Amino acid sequence: MKKKLIFLINPASGIKGNTARFYNIIHKCIDSARFDYEINTTQYAGHGKELSRKAVQEGADAVIVCGGDGTVNEAASELVNSEVALGIIPRGSGNGFANFLGISKKPQKAMDTINDFVLQKADTFTLNGKFGCNLAGIGFDASVAEDFSRQKRRGFFTYLKVILKKYPGYKPHDFHLKYDGIHLKRKALLVTFANSNQFGNGAVIAPGAKINDGLLDVCILQKTPLLRSLSMGYKLLRGTIDRSSFVEYIKTNRMSVSCHQEVMAHIDGDPYMAGRQFAINISSSSLVVIVPQIFKSQ
Repeated sequence: MKKKLIFLINPASGIKGNTARFYNIIHKCIDSARFDYEINTTQYAGHGKELSRKAVQEGADAVIVCGGDGTVNEAASELVNSEVALGIIPRGSGNGFANFLGISKKPQKAMDTINDFVLQKADTFTLNGKFGCNLAGIGFDASVAEDFSRQKRRGFFTYLKVILKKYPGYKPHDFHLKYDGIHLKRKALLVTFANSNQFGNGAVIAPGAKINDGLLDVCILQKTPLLRSLSMGYKLLRGTIDRSSFVEYIKTNRMSVSCHQEVMAHIDGDPYMAGRQFAINISSSSLVVIVPQIFKSQ
């Protein structure tokens, strides 16, 4: 019996292109001997959730997202704790989750991964009850995500421009962290909760993170002088930031964080003013993901 795939194309993804081109690639590259499929275009924020919920109700085998981390989050939030798999054809500006999984940015090659249909169980998490599958953060990275979301142009260089503009005047916050009976106080630029290892665009914040270990890699990053921060940025892109003395890592399955001031937060790149109290919890092996064979064998 053929498997049923539901494709979701987000025409408003960070790297915009001809939506008809994605239709053509899907029609051309799909293994029609193995799969029946349906293609939908998302029309508004939250539409991906609605279509994914319908796919679960109708017994689809997988939902394939042609979009960025935001659309991936929408779909995954409805597929969590079901047997319906999540597939990704990267089309966003960052594509952090897809990059971590090793899914090609070339749509034709990404379709090869879909056709192979290799499945992997992945962890997910909630931050103050809001769903995430890639990573979340409070502090500077969330503030950058908010500014970035307002830019007309997307991509790595726009993201870098926002960072360089905000960094000099951004003041670190005093964070109180509680986990596994341990209480810590840290003045930090940001606290990132990493399920996968990266923000996107190859910026690896937690090189040791795994999506199937039942743990989050919590990264606490101090603010450094501007010249030193350029070196930190280089390490971020090289995947070696964990070697810096300005970074501290904690592995845990749950944590609470408090701050004296209201701070920005983001989940999978979606920013919002979150407040002063945060609770994050991981849900082990709660999402089925279509991955390249090389990832499965790691």
